[in-house]
Amino acid sequence: MKILIGSNVHWWNAEAAYAATIAQLLKEAGHTVFVLTRPDSLNAQHLKERGLRLLTHIDLNSNNPILLFSAYRKLKKFLLDERIDLINPHRSEGFPLFVFTARAVRSVCPEKTLPVIRTRGTTRQLLQHWLNRKMHTDWTEFYITTGEIVSKRLLNSADIFEEKLKTIYYPVVCPELPLQPRKDFRNEFKIPEKAKVLAVVGRIRPVKGQRILLQSLSQLLPEFPDLVLLIPYRDTAVNEPEMQALRSDIRSLNLEANIRLIPERDDIRKLMEFADAGVVSSVDSEVICRVAVEFFSVATPVVAFPTGCLPEIIRDGENGLLVKNQTPEALTKELRKILANPELRERLGKGARSDAEIRFNPQKMLTETLEVFEHFLN
Repeated sequence: MKILIGSNVHWWNAEAAYAATIAQLLKEAGHTVFVLTRPDSLNAQHLKERGLRLLTHIDLNSNNPILLFSAYRKLKKFLLDERIDLINPHRSEGFPLFVFTARAVRSVCPEKTLPVIRTRGTTRQLLQHWLNRKMHTDWTEFYITTGEIVSKRLLNSADIFEEKLKTIYYPVVCPELPLQPRKDFRNEFKIPEKAKVLAVVGRIRPVKGQRILLQSLSQLLPEFPDLVLLIPYRDTAVNEPEMQALRSDIRSLNLEANIRLIPERDDIRKLMEFADAGVVSSVDSEVICRVAVEFFSVATPVVAFPTGCLPEIIRDGENGLLVKNQTPEALTKELRKILANPELRERLGKGARSDAEIRFNPQKMLTETLEVFEHFLN
C-alpha cells in the first residue's frame, strides 16, 4: 500500500506525534509511506529522525491563490507519478487541497479509488461554510479520531454518519522495568528519603493548569510536609510570562522547598517512573494526551482533571484517579487519596501498566488503522 500522510505543521505537538507514530508503524509493516510536512520545521526534524520519507516541496499553507494552484499541480503530479493509494490528512491546514486533488486524480484515473481518510485530533468546531460541510460530509470517506470526545464534537457539527468514524487512541511503547541505568534522583534533586513525589510534565502554559496544581500542593503540605512536585518542562523560556507567573506563585505560596523546575532532558520517562503519581492538571484541550499513557507505560498511576479525552483514558480507581471538577480542592482530595495509600498506588500502577500494554499497544493502533484503510481500498 502507498500512503500519503498530511502533517503539514511547523511545531511538534500531540497531533504531529500521532501522525509520525502511525507513519512509522505503517512503514515498519512494509507499506510505502510519504509524509507531507513543512520544510525546516521541528516536525520535519522529528520525522527525519524516524527515517520517514518526507514531502516538503508542496506548500499547502499559503493563502496566495497562485501559490495554492501551484501546490495543487505539484500534489496532483506526485499522486499520479507515485501511484498513491490513499491520502490520510492529519491537519485542517491544507485539507481542502487534499480533497480537491484526490477528486481530480479520480477524474483522470477512474480505476483509482484514492480515498481520503481524515485523522482528526481536535475538538474545534467545523466551519459552517457550505463548501467546508460538503468536503467533510460527502468528499471524505472516513474519519479516524483520537478520542470519543472528538467524534462527538464532529457528529454535532456536521451531518456525518456515526458509521464513518472510529476512535483509535495514541499508543505507547512499554519499556522493560525498572528502566536502566538507574538514577539517584533523590540525591540529584535533594529529595528527602521518605518524601512522596508527584510529577507534571509538559509546556508551562495556562491551559496546562500548573498554577492550579500549586494551590493543591499548598493544601497538601500540612499533611505531607516533605512532598515534592517535579515539573519537567519544554518549549518555555525563563522570561516568558507563563514561567514568570508560575515562579511568582511558587514564591507567594512558599513552595520553593517543594518544587523542582526541570528543563527538558533525555530521561523524562525515568522521572515519570520515579514519581509516586503523575498529574495531568490541564483545563482544556488534551484530546490525545500523550503524557498520561507515557506515565502508564512505566507503571505510574495518573491523577487527572476530566479534560478532553482523559475521562476515556483514565479508568477511575483502575489505572488512576479522575478529579470530579477543575478546582484545587477537588484535585487535592484525589491527590490525598493516592499519597496516603501505598496499596492503592501499587494497584493503580499495575492497572496503568496493563492498560499501556493492552489498550494503548502500538500494534493495536496499526491493526485498527489498517482495517480502515484496507476496507476502502478493497
